[in-house]
Amino acid sequence: MSHARVPRYNALIRSGIDDRELYRRALAQVREPGLQALLMENLHTLDQLIGDLQAQVHATGGTPARHGTLAGAVRSALAELSAGMSSNRDAAWVHSLARNECVLLRRFEEQMARASDESARVLGVQLSRLHGIHRDIHCLAGTTHG
Repeated sequence: MSHARVPRYNALIRSGIDDRELYRRALAQVREPGLQALLMENLHTLDQLIGDLQAQVHATGGTPARHGTLAGAVRSALAELSAGMSSNRDAAWVHSLARNECVLLRRFEEQMARASDESARVLGVQLSRLHGIHRDIHCLAGTTHG
């Protein structure tokens, strides 16, 4: 991976960190044990995805992103507020997670479409992981990618 890819990878890392923070907030508040288990599994997958991308950036001599974005922090706070006011907190969290999964998946797909062969290979592994998370959450939410 070239140094030119580092900013793009860091943008994906920051988006992943934003998503991971949302999962952490949701995990602390959902009540259903099966949903808690699924969120923990998806959180672990996001940890791997972020760690792998950070390692790719570090391997090129770049400095990998370590924090999410201000917009992501605001989205997490709004999701928490919305879930707190909902009559079905678990469902509210699932819908918030589903919306954010769409954004993260779309960002990865856009990068994949513009990637060099080397970067496409790296992103392909991560995209496969994201598709799994995406299917899980959208199945629970009763929605599709969009």
